[in-house]
Amino acid sequence: MARIAFVGSSAVTASVALLAVMPFFPMTGCASRKAILPSPPQVNYSGVETHVLIPPDLNVEPQETVVSSQNLDLLATSSGFDAGQVIFSLPDAIAFALQNNPRIRSVRSAAERAQGQEQVAFAPFLPEVDILGQYGTTSATLAPGIPGPTGFLLANGFGTRSYAETEVALQWIIYDFGRTGGRYRQAVARERIAELQVTRACQTVEFDATSAYLDVLLARASRHVQEDAVRRTKAILEDTVSRREGGVALREDVLRAEVQYSESREAFVLAREAEFNALARLNNAMGRNASLPIEVVDMDTEPPLPGTLSDLLEVAAANRPEIGLAQKTVAAAQEGWQASRGEFLPKIFARGSVGRTDAENVVTGWQEGAGLHLETPLYSGGRHQGALRSAEAEIRQAVADAQSILNAISLQVKLAYHGVVAARERIELAQSAVTQSDENLRLIRVRYHNGNATPTDIVDSEAAVTRSQQRFLSADYTYLAALARLDYAMGQRQVTLLQYVTDKNEVPESRSDELPLPSPLLPMP
Repeated sequence: MARIAFVGSSAVTASVALLAVMPFFPMTGCASRKAILPSPPQVNYSGVETHVLIPPDLNVEPQETVVSSQNLDLLATSSGFDAGQVIFSLPDAIAFALQNNPRIRSVRSAAERAQGQEQVAFAPFLPEVDILGQYGTTSATLAPGIPGPTGFLLANGFGTRSYAETEVALQWIIYDFGRTGGRYRQAVARERIAELQVTRACQTVEFDATSAYLDVLLARASRHVQEDAVRRTKAILEDTVSRREGGVALREDVLRAEVQYSESREAFVLAREAEFNALARLNNAMGRNASLPIEVVDMDTEPPLPGTLSDLLEVAAANRPEIGLAQKTVAAAQEGWQASRGEFLPKIFARGSVGRTDAENVVTGWQEGAGLHLETPLYSGGRHQGALRSAEAEIRQAVADAQSILNAISLQVKLAYHGVVAARERIELAQSAVTQSDENLRLIRVRYHNGNATPTDIVDSEAAVTRSQQRFLSADYTYLAALARLDYAMGQRQVTLLQYVTDKNEVPESRSDELPLPSPLLPMP
């Protein structure tokens, strides 16, 4: 800390001092009007272009968004893009999100700020060293200068006094009854809290990326089902029109086939919209421009049930960072109370200084001084009492929040576990429904070929097949999403329960191939 003082006692002296410092006034004004700092590249116009705009040659709608092992290499070489930037497996998408999602950078910056605050809280344990200086002129009726850390200048003789003093001062807190220690331990606890928040933020980003990835797979499979439905309903409509022209079908049958064809096309438009939206959300979860092209690799895995609920709760109790966060929050509140309580007690510190004075009518030469100081607060208008009450309330709030966190963890794990079990049961039911609807369609086609069924019966059977296939896909991907949610609820890394094969050279076939393919229409007799 540097200190420069100009003191005058008469009009003449004041005028001289004012004239002496007037040249510095423009410099002071310039120093207060700081130049505008340049914007970081992430938020200037080029950053806006990167995160919002896309090149014109990329402003096209993707036709295929899921690749398999057969066309993975071909797409990487013919698309014009780097495969590492366009094609992502689930682990690749998670890794990309952890590196590029701005939420991660935000919480990491908060953790770095907490580290800086911990350093600030530790500083009072160390001595404070300052350089002090004062230069001035006074009349004979005033003492020279202002008091320093360990004393003041002494007059020597009568008359105008001019002085120049420079000294080095040291101050060191010896004991303050827990003030500094409480604040430091509170800062350490808050630093640990920030680190745990970074861990949970990473888990959240992983979960968001996994959920968005599975949404893309589900939307793509649903679109394929609707494409098949459009093809089948179009064939039924054409066949029904032919039968109407041949006099073996009613106009009502044609209208019913047209309605079903229109509904299938509408469902296909909605499925395609859902797929494009899922791709945009996946890009966003990964920290990419939502309009950039992206390809995902399908998954062919049906992991088993993860275990018993009691085992999963034990894993969550060991892994969830919120538990440590709640403990550190209570500890930080307690240390804050300790620091507030110390404000009622004395503070003991040492001061020392050494310097030299050159002056006129002032005692000159080297100056040294040291002292042991004790400060005791007597009355501060209730400020310390209010701070103590606030710290006590903060402890109670931290304990209540910790209980809420523990209850929430138990609830999240239990809900996620029941979601996994229910989704697994839905898969079995939906698979049975797919088999039954296909068999029903086969029988209706036989009756239709024999003239014992109407086109309306065919339309209804085709609609039942489409619904059962959609149910199967929904249950299948819901099961994978439920496993991802259970990983998140237990504080594990994503794909722990999914058991996903990360080798791109062993990418499995598309999951939609597991669905029974629709049989072609039988020729009209």
